[in-house]
Amino acid sequence: MDTKGTKQKSTNNFIVQGSILAIAGVLVRLLGLFKRIPLAYIIGNTGNGYYATAFDIYQIFYTISAYGIPVALSKLVSAKVSKGEYKNADKIFKCALKFSVFMGVISSCVVFFFSNRLANAFGEPMSYLALRMISPTLLVVCMLSVFRGYYQGMGTMVPTAISQVIEQIAVVGVGIGASYFLAQYGTKVGMLLHNEQYKYSYGAAGAISGCVAGAVLALLFMLLMYKAGSRRFKRNIYKDQTTVIDSSFSIYRAVILTIIPIVISSSVTTVSGFCDHFIHNKVMDIKGFSDLKTANWGIYSGKYMVLVSVVLALSSAMGMATVPTLSGHVKKKEYDIVTRKVKSVIRITMMVAIPAAIGLAALAPSVMYLLFSTTDEVAPMLLRIGSLGIILFSLSSITGYILQGMSRLYVPIKHALIAMVIHLSLMTLLLFTTDLKVYAVALSNNVFALVMCILNVRAIMKILRCRLDFAKVFGMPLISSLVMGAVIFLLDFVLCKNGFSRIKIILSIIVGVVIYGLIMLLTRSVSAEELSRFPGGRKLTKILERFHLIR
Repeated sequence: MDTKGTKQKSTNNFIVQGSILAIAGVLVRLLGLFKRIPLAYIIGNTGNGYYATAFDIYQIFYTISAYGIPVALSKLVSAKVSKGEYKNADKIFKCALKFSVFMGVISSCVVFFFSNRLANAFGEPMSYLALRMISPTLLVVCMLSVFRGYYQGMGTMVPTAISQVIEQIAVVGVGIGASYFLAQYGTKVGMLLHNEQYKYSYGAAGAISGCVAGAVLALLFMLLMYKAGSRRFKRNIYKDQTTVIDSSFSIYRAVILTIIPIVISSSVTTVSGFCDHFIHNKVMDIKGFSDLKTANWGIYSGKYMVLVSVVLALSSAMGMATVPTLSGHVKKKEYDIVTRKVKSVIRITMMVAIPAAIGLAALAPSVMYLLFSTTDEVAPMLLRIGSLGIILFSLSSITGYILQGMSRLYVPIKHALIAMVIHLSLMTLLLFTTDLKVYAVALSNNVFALVMCILNVRAIMKILRCRLDFAKVFGMPLISSLVMGAVIFLLDFVLCKNGFSRIKIILSIIVGVVIYGLIMLLTRSVSAEELSRFPGGRKLTKILERFHLIR
């Protein structure tokens, strides 16, 4: 048996599956970015502030009720499928579905019936309408998470990727349309009640209604996929010779025990974001900046964070693909394969995150004008301050997933708690003692990610007894990106010194991509083998080989 060939095939499949999910993730974020552009005109920074408040609260309940399901289920199903126990895999799926419905009903009811109190707790009482609108989504996404986790455990990311794109298309279409009509209705209500904030409140509710429509359509797609593959599933179950069937109690116990550390780990990040918003609003009220807090947070969440999330989608997707495959190799004690895959996924993540961060920093004002037609100083400054955080959060995210895949579930939790304490302490200090306002949030978040990176990487190297080749992983991507950043900064300055032009900005971005790619190719910093692992990479490799740009 060709063991080496099998291992190479496994590695390639791992990269391909991760790439499929990463491409879908980036596309989803780009669609989300497209939604934010018209929303900036329809509901403005204030409406985006209400939207952000409702979504932050939703994220807390989503994290508790649904976030851990896909990763936990993929891990449990993958373990059973690798042994050929399809009967147990099917029972795990059905038990998880019942569990998710239970969690979804509870969380949806809590958010809907306590929307006023939750909104008041955030200091944004007008966001209660958006909270009520998004509450049914929790039930739907809980069920959707089960199907996604099941397919990931089966070794395919395609259904998850397609469902994410379908979901986001509906989120964008319905969200934009509903926000426009409800903002008009809210204007009339505001005139009757002598409160113009109703326009933004109703507009935010309309914008967030797209989440409900998107989740429903994605769930319908997954149900159709499951129905279409039911014969194959039943055939595998029929051929399964397993005699020992896991009890429902043991399955529920395994699901809950697997979900708990994942939820706790994610909850730290979610709670940290919740605290960012809460502390920022309270301090701004104390210092007499109540009129700025909602608008500034709307810029932070509706412009800055939306752009950052496009890049972070890669590390998140690669991480989700990492967990089930690493879990299988760890159980077989194939640590050489684990080490190779860990180094590969970190390197690929950094090859995208570093140039994206430096490119956004170099073109910050132009990018904000290109997307949001804004020339104010807040959004570009946030992007430049947070550009380092793009690299750090990408690395902390992927290393957190790696530790979960290696069954070190509580290690990233401990690291996240340490980072959160440092981050919140620094942010509170900066908000009270300086006039940085929302910039303090971005700065302290960079520190949060930095602490997570240091602790996570250190833990991985200690567990695997290996060292990262920092020059290979970070060196050339950083050098290539800095050269690219300097060139496009000067080019953008020359082209746009007399005023912004979207055509000139797009030209600068294209030039930046070409420069980075050429430097990486000419310095042999990316190999044909690495490039060929991506979807469509083999065709691109053949083209580059003709010009002797890769080997």
